[in-house]
Amino acid sequence: MKWEQLCDDKSFEDIPYRVELAHEGQLVMSPHRSYHSIYQSRIIRWLNRLLPEGEAMPECPIETDIGTVVADVAWASPQKVERNFDRPSWTESPELIIEVLSPSNTATEIRKKRQAVFAEGALEFWECDRQGKLQFFGPRGRLGRSRFCPQFPAKIGD
Repeated sequence: MKWEQLCDDKSFEDIPYRVELAHEGQLVMSPHRSYHSIYQSRIIRWLNRLLPEGEAMPECPIETDIGTVVADVAWASPQKVERNFDRPSWTESPELIIEVLSPSNTATEIRKKRQAVFAEGALEFWECDRQGKLQFFGPRGRLGRSRFCPQFPAKIGD
């Protein structure tokens, strides 16, 4: 199965879970709790405030060597948005990828996702834990704070 087929399949239209597509074409479904959506919203609000020249978006599908991964939140420059606007999934990674961690996420899964989006052009990968605390990563490893958006807080509050 390909991502475009999944997007066009009416039986998946109202599914309440996040869906990704593994390299072998297998569906990976991850239901999430309320805090997950709330943190997505708060992160998007911060990104829109601090980086208004680009697009902050939820649930961005990205083609990678491990399959189609879906970023919980992504931020992209206008150029990348224009190149990928009409595609079923992005053929390059947005500049920022943010994952709101769920209890079902494993460290290995997140590390592989991080490596996959860096290989597709991401500049930073952020992880938001259940308490709203963020960790920032660049292609070479963990950062003390974001270099791309240094004003972004280390913890998402109200």
